[in-house]
Amino acid sequence: MKWIACLVVAMGCQRGADAPTSAYAKDVETLCECMTRSGADKVDPDARALTIANWLAANLKTPDARTFLVQIQPLVGNAKANALDAEARRVGLGGCALAAEWRTPQ
Repeated sequence: MKWIACLVVAMGCQRGADAPTSAYAKDVETLCECMTRSGADKVDPDARALTIANWLAANLKTPDARTFLVQIQPLVGNAKANALDAEARRVGLGGCALAAEWRTPQ
């Protein structure tokens, strides 16, 4: 969960429109798949937070995605995973690997 704090620092807080766009939906997909796309699934668990934060900072394109991360940052455990799953469904995705990862006991 510490890595979300890294994301906030790495990307800053930006606001955007409320309606999902195809670019925003792509960013939510990017967020959901960030463990494998960033290579974080192949590094030591202690290095995952920084790996993911740096990768997302370079790969998320919309201010709305950054705003969403800021909004869910205070949540923990299943509440954070549920929020991400709900957002993934809202933009048309069938599931979210990162939400599943957040539910996995460490």
